[in-house]
Amino acid sequence: MERIKVASKIAEDLYKPLLEDARILHFLKQHQKDIDFLKKHASDFFMWQETLDKCKHCQGLFQCSQPLRGKVKTLEFDESGYLIQNFVSCKYKKKDEKKHEHERNYRLSHLSYQELEIDLKGMTEHQSMEYLMVYEKMLESIESDKGVFLHGQPGVGKTYLCIGMANYYAQNQKSVSFVKMPQFISELKQAMYDNDFRQKQMNALKFSDIVFLDDIGAEALSAWTRDEILLPILEYRMNHKKKTYFTSNYALEELLNQYIIRGEPNSKVSALRILERIKSLAVICKLSGESRR
Repeated sequence: MERIKVASKIAEDLYKPLLEDARILHFLKQHQKDIDFLKKHASDFFMWQETLDKCKHCQGLFQCSQPLRGKVKTLEFDESGYLIQNFVSCKYKKKDEKKHEHERNYRLSHLSYQELEIDLKGMTEHQSMEYLMVYEKMLESIESDKGVFLHGQPGVGKTYLCIGMANYYAQNQKSVSFVKMPQFISELKQAMYDNDFRQKQMNALKFSDIVFLDDIGAEALSAWTRDEILLPILEYRMNHKKKTYFTSNYALEELLNQYIIRGEPNSKVSALRILERIKSLAVICKLSGESRR
């Protein structure tokens, strides 16, 4: 009998503090549950209370102390009426998810988490007149059938501008692929004998509404990458009038030399085929200026 009294006293001491928590009282009222229900599930409410307390003074995801960043434990009832625990996004996480909602429209992407947040708006502050003219050209391309071949010295902002464009298209429900050409070719070479992987990657670049080929001409060149990978992609996109953007450290005439393989018969002809398709797909535009890196 004494043990029962002690156990009862411990249980009462445990749940009494819960009755002083307005959040828990609101939950009980909302779901029409009484004190006996609270007693029965005291441990669940304690854990929930602990989770909520961690969020009390939080000012953003950078301060998050939850086991799952941005995820808050909640108490809910399943279809059978049993009390269950669930995890939902907090207000900061929801805001963050909203900013990256367009990521689902990327079929193939080499963009980082931070790069997905680059916005086409707000790119014009404190910029040179030449940069603003290029920016206008990029905006004009939105209504055009053609993309832009944007060339210039390393670090002048070519990639940054194209990432803003890519995010714009993805935010407007276009299917987009953005690849950094040296990385793309490297990945294909590493999976050279994986035909399914290669075909999947190439199909993404063929069929996406909008494609960005970043740093073209900087990839490790071979007849295989030029004639069996790049050419079929450009050929398909040209024939089907699919908008394509390029960035390069080389002007178009300089890019020709990048695709000529010494000692290979008809190499210049093969290189010219690449250039002709680029010219068919994109308006040539130069971005000058000092390196921003």
